Amino acid sequence: MKNKKSVKAIKEKKNLDKGIRDNLPGTFIELEDGTVHYQIGGPNEGEPIVLVHGFSCPMVIWDPTYNFLITQGYRVLRYDLFGRGYSDRPKIKYNEELFDRQLHQLIEILQFNKLGKKISVIGLSMGGIITVNYADNHPEFVKRLVLVDPAGFPTGKKLIPRIMKIPFLNKLIFRYAGSKRLISKMYDDFVHPERFPKFEISFKEQFEYRGFLRAILSTMLKLDMESAQSTYERIGKTKIPVLLIWGELDETIPYHVHQQVCVAIPQIEFHSIQKAKHLPHYEQSDEVNEILLKFLQKN
Repeated sequence: MKNKKSVKAIKEKKNLDKGIRDNLPGTFIELEDGTVHYQIGGPNEGEPIVLVHGFSCPMVIWDPTYNFLITQGYRVLRYDLFGRGYSDRPKIKYNEELFDRQLHQLIEILQFNKLGKKISVIGLSMGGIITVNYADNHPEFVKRLVLVDPAGFPTGKKLIPRIMKIPFLNKLIFRYAGSKRLISKMYDDFVHPERFPKFEISFKEQFEYRGFLRAILSTMLKLDMESAQSTYERIGKTKIPVLLIWGELDETIPYHVHQQVCVAIPQIEFHSIQKAKHLPHYEQSDEVNEILLKFLQKN
């Protein structure tokens, strides 16, 4: 990957319409709020698992996890959150309610738990908020919960600059500097970003479709990344088994935040991953996959 200093802005120049989607990989489905891009793999009779990605990375961030779980005989669903990847960018509020509705409708319409099996839900970063919220709202569907460097607790950092909360000005700033800032932050999520050029290409491609930056800005303003503690605590009062994985070098959601998560969910099983930042499942996939498989097999 290029040095962050050489990052260039990417202009949104394409519309995600049927003509475009006919030439894109993956499968699409129409939900209440728009079209969603998804992929299902593994045997039909396999135990169902759903992967929920984070703030700005599309579902390809799950490549190592998705491919591994399929080889282990699990039935795995991953998808692009609204505003990301190849999913629609509807002009609505990007908040907890939207993402919970998207996940719930996707599972229902696809009949992903049609064999009566409960689902294991795995969330990364902001996906942690989405998955604990889903488990809180639909506990009857959830068998296990896995959290990878999850958001939802105070970090001691200023996640959103004050200027980005000023109407009109924030849109102007984000329009001209948003893509450069997001790409630069993506580099910061890896210890060795240069090792993952394929992911860089996939990450940048979504910037070309109109509405991406608007969706990201709306998420920044409408979904509080640090106020989900009470939801985590309610999960801690259930019998749902929970696995927590965290990169020791994470700068996006600092490693010390894991202590708050562990307090909120007493039954949690925690593993720290050395030589990894915010994406340990990607950067240290062999180690994380082994931990994940052991957790799935014993719970």
